[in-house]
Amino acid sequence: MLTLKSVISNKFNFILILIVLLLLGGGFFAYQKFVASRAQEQVLEEVDLAFDAEGPYAILYPRRDGNALVLNLKRTGSYDKISYDLAYVSDNGDNTEAGSDGASAGIDRGVSGDINTKDKKGEYEQEILFGTCSKNICKYDTGVENGTLTLHIQKGNKAYRMITQWHIQKPDVALGKLTSGDTHLVYQIDKSSANELSLTSYSIINDLSGAPKLPSDKQVMGKVYAVNVPVAKIMPPGSITIELAEAPPQDAKITRFDETSGKWIEMDTKINGSTLTASSDSAGVITVLSSKK
Repeated sequence: MLTLKSVISNKFNFILILIVLLLLGGGFFAYQKFVASRAQEQVLEEVDLAFDAEGPYAILYPRRDGNALVLNLKRTGSYDKISYDLAYVSDNGDNTEAGSDGASAGIDRGVSGDINTKDKKGEYEQEILFGTCSKNICKYDTGVENGTLTLHIQKGNKAYRMITQWHIQKPDVALGKLTSGDTHLVYQIDKSSANELSLTSYSIINDLSGAPKLPSDKQVMGKVYAVNVPVAKIMPPGSITIELAEAPPQDAKITRFDETSGKWIEMDTKINGSTLTASSDSAGVITVLSSKK
């Protein structure tokens, strides 16, 4: 009678059984590593996060030549994975095709990248080019003005997507006016400081998905913006106008975050319906704050 002992005692049968067991073990391992993990990743869906005052956020700075942005990510220490997509439109010099209305249609461009979060730092900085470089020869996209920044951030089994606008511009000294991508914030340079504007090279305004730590008794009205010029440059004094979706409470103030002191500085603010104006001696992170109800 054929028994398990007799089967195993046969050298050929023993080797055959061993091979089958190894194949089964290897298949199970492959399933666990590739199939099961891939299925888990597919289940993980991103949740759109419009704004979280205590969440991560990105401040953008223009490079002096306007051919790149410096991405400064803040409040990132507790996140496992961070990546970004920078989308914008370029006129690409003389090669841009005209639209049906005869105007320049522009060419959609995009840059994607990952942030190395291995060290779990609370802040990261990375330069993003408008174009490509190879062997120290760079080809830059031209006519870049408006775009979006999408942050993909993962923490454990939760994933978030934050989409914000930005507007980069070479300041017009005659006008002295800088605007946000949604046109709801205007920074008007004082006439007495107009000549200083030419020294700033480029400026950028981007809205934020989070904010520096707010006073415990304050809340954000509308968006939080970052108004910046290249690192080591100084934004001249000017007046700030912010338009909200609706009239704010009378105690609302245009407020700027001072990086040096780590405090929010309230400005003497005039309110006319849903429009607020104030004078500022500098730029930076700017928003409207009001008392919590």
